[in-house]
Amino acid sequence: MYKQHLLQNIQRELILLKQLAPFIKESDLEFRPAEKVRSTYELMQYLSGIGGTSMRILLLNDITPEERLKITEYRATLTIDNFCARLDEQWDIIQQYFASITDEQLMTMEVTLPWKEKMPLGSAIISATIKWLAAYRMELFLYLKMNGRPELGTKDAWVPEAIRVNP
Repeated sequence: MYKQHLLQNIQRELILLKQLAPFIKESDLEFRPAEKVRSTYELMQYLSGIGGTSMRILLLNDITPEERLKITEYRATLTIDNFCARLDEQWDIIQQYFASITDEQLMTMEVTLPWKEKMPLGSAIISATIKWLAAYRMELFLYLKMNGRPELGTKDAWVPEAIRVNP
């Protein structure tokens, strides 16, 4: 059951990202709200893979400098047009990782986060994978709002369209 809850939360984040995707315009890609802050394009690159990459780090911890370079090169091929497909690809990867773990492992298997903190796998998935997707999804939402998207509302960032209830 715990495994299913984690998966549902990750899937929701990816659904919400796909919901924001149609609002992204070419003119947004270089937007950077301040110096030394990711641009919209860099944020999209990060979001298009961090879920699967974080699961790989937590479960396998096998990302070498060569592998990191491959990931960076692949992310560099991201476009507005393939952003949603990359989110779907990431979802498939995440599901494959989850297929290899049990509820018991989520509760008891100790993993190390990138900053060397140790915790049970389930907690690490919440602290890294889910929180990163949620936090950077909101950052994307705010970038779009800062770029003048009055038609973009809070519901677009928080409520999947498939479950919205109109009063």
